Amino acid sequence: MSTASKDPLAAPQAARRLGTSRQSVQRVANDLVAFRLAAYQPNPDHRGSPLLALTSRGQEALGRVTDRATRVHRTLFSAIPDGDIRATRVCLRQLLSDLDHDEGAAGAR
Repeated sequence: MSTASKDPLAAPQAARRLGTSRQSVQRVANDLVAFRLAAYQPNPDHRGSPLLALTSRGQEALGRVTDRATRVHRTLFSAIPDGDIRATRVCLRQLLSDLDHDEGAAGAR
């Protein structure tokens, strides 16, 4: 939901942003539309790939989920020393950078 919360996106665009398959995004998008949390809009760049946009009901639901996640994260992180959190972030950034570098090197082979 958050992927399409600011600007409407087509399923392939959302999939690239999330690093997942278009089919997975399409299934979730169809469910969001069925629950009236999102709606399809015409895509001026590609008639066969409509844009997914959150409805006001979807924006409200996303707000509730985000608020709840923020509270849970604060509770979880309050028990972890700041230095440990910083060190974990450094490690995760390095891992992600290494993965990006490995994928780039694999594509060049």
